[in-house]
Amino acid sequence: MPLLYARDDGSHSIHELPGGPVLGVVPGAEYGEETFALHEDSALVMVTDGVVEGPGLTLEAGLERAGALAGAALHEGLNAEETADRVLDAAVAVDHLDDVAVLVIRRA
Repeated sequence: MPLLYARDDGSHSIHELPGGPVLGVVPGAEYGEETFALHEDSALVMVTDGVVEGPGLTLEAGLERAGALAGAALHEGLNAEETADRVLDAAVAVDHLDDVAVLVIRRA
């Protein structure tokens, strides 16, 4: 899944990462790496596919929605847990309960 990068000005971007096999499925698998800076007043938001896609929601639309929600949460001054809750609550509202997990790493 791509990473979401949210900023306290309310903006967000989507970062595609190098792909690879599912974690733990293929012994000895190698995964690409990418390094970037997490600036002050920003957050990385990692989600599972159940948060951002479903029968009535494309992956692209779900990523945009989650990114916009995270950006708005940071703009409102919410902490990491509150930001994760906002993204997760929106996923539950779509009524497609698949694997849903949200991890927010915030740099204040």
